[in-house]
Amino acid sequence: TASAQSILQEHENGTLARVFTTPTPHATILAGKFLAVGLTVIIQMTTLVLFSVFVFGIRWGAPLSVALAVLGTVATSATMGIFINSLLKDTRQGGAIFGGLLTITGMLGMMPIFTQGLSTRPPALDIISLFVPQGWAIRSLFQAVEGESVVVSVLVLLAISVIFFIVGIRQFA
Repeated sequence: TASAQSILQEHENGTLARVFTTPTPHATILAGKFLAVGLTVIIQMTTLVLFSVFVFGIRWGAPLSVALAVLGTVATSATMGIFINSLLKDTRQGGAIFGGLLTITGMLGMMPIFTQGLSTRPPALDIISLFVPQGWAIRSLFQAVEGESVVVSVLVLLAISVIFFIVGIRQFA
């Protein structure tokens, strides 16, 4: 969301409105922002995965499954940033919203991580975590590690991404 906040900054400064007056469709402009944020996130995730492999010896599973899980996570991260920023009025709201919202959704989504290894882990926690995109991202990574198919989880992440992107476009229009 912080990377996508440049959209909100441009909206405040009036530069986004000027760009939107050109014949370039709003979707194309926001797709460019999505690609910029997406590239940033993909570099971050790839670096973290490779670092964890080489420094800590973590085995992530089949490279294709990990790549798909990372792709779904990156798409959702980038479009979630566009979506959240499209709902804000100005950058002053960003700090509180980003901090609070991402902390809550992150904690909900990562419940399977926090409760991993508990002898009495309630199965409902896995279901509750799927109410937020972070839960699907964590699920896809767990599936990759365990050698399970990540296809459904990645498709859900991509569907969430499409919804976030469409809502973001409509809100900025």
